[in-house]
Amino acid sequence: MKAAFIITGSEILTGYRQDTLVQPFASMLGIKGIDVIEVRMLSDSPDALVSAVDDLGCRSGMILVTGGLGQTPDDTTLTAIDVLSRRSSLQKDINNPVGQAKGIDMLIDNGTRVIFLPGVPKEAKAMLSELLDELSERKSEMVNIPVFGKGEVEIAAMLGPLAGNCGFLPHEMEITVVAPIHLEAQVRTILDKYALEDTDLSISVAGLLQTRGLHVACAESCTGGLVGHLITQVPGSSVFFLGSIVAYNNEVKHKVLGVKEEDLKIHGAVSREVAEAMLDGVLRLTGADVGIATTGIAGPSGGTKDKPVGTVWISVGTSTDHITRCLRFSFDRAGNKTVSAKASLFMLRSFIYDQGLYRHPSS
Repeated sequence: MKAAFIITGSEILTGYRQDTLVQPFASMLGIKGIDVIEVRMLSDSPDALVSAVDDLGCRSGMILVTGGLGQTPDDTTLTAIDVLSRRSSLQKDINNPVGQAKGIDMLIDNGTRVIFLPGVPKEAKAMLSELLDELSERKSEMVNIPVFGKGEVEIAAMLGPLAGNCGFLPHEMEITVVAPIHLEAQVRTILDKYALEDTDLSISVAGLLQTRGLHVACAESCTGGLVGHLITQVPGSSVFFLGSIVAYNNEVKHKVLGVKEEDLKIHGAVSREVAEAMLDGVLRLTGADVGIATTGIAGPSGGTKDKPVGTVWISVGTSTDHITRCLRFSFDRAGNKTVSAKASLFMLRSFIYDQGLYRHPSS
């Protein structure tokens, strides 16, 4: 089957909002053997939408339309739906599992299936996923493999010829590789440590900590508590998470975590020495088995030639052994914080595996 994708919304055409649906939609459809032949972006115009549906319907068996299903003045898709419904032989509502706005699924007179979904990415993706599961029985033949530490292009290069059989769905700095179930073992072997055990990085790390009986604590500067937030997003995290100290100010690093003033003056807050001292401090204060410390420059200001924006020092480990790395990212402030927090979780996961850490039964 061939499909087309129509994105409505003047805010996208004027640059006020960025599209985030084309790539994941194309991947989701491709996994089901549906080829996207064209993507159009339209302003909030019912006439333009009806005209585009008529034009694309000549070449597509399915048309996906997103946006304009609400009640604000610029939500004009409902007007176009009213026009098209007069030529529809079948029309039904689409359930929204994560929001309020329902979708519309209709079959118009030229035989084209037109599916209208909300423009909110989280809702549109969830609704399309359910629809595609109904279209075929291939769901049981595919498996989701969450990946962190590599982008889509790098993953595809690693997989080589296997990449053509897989889909790639990015989400908050992580990638889900959707692969045929008979290729799962091969894909995981190739991706090695970058392939996660559970549905995402936080849940994978949480499962590892719980299985190994380990308690973790965090000392955060540039991530501002985000590492702790990611950990506590997992239900039952109180079993293994002791707490997080957000030491954003240097005085807090010194007075609470015990970072030496001379290290802050000589090496600066964003340094190996300070990251390791923060780790030592939080482990001493909480008694955790393992810890995470982050200190960096999230941006957009504060960078220097030697320490540009996006520089982060991360230290993870125990009171007797640790690893510390300097990473550099090039996202905006929110992106740098997110990827730094997730990189710290990934480093902790690798450290636990590499060191074979388990909590002693008597501790």
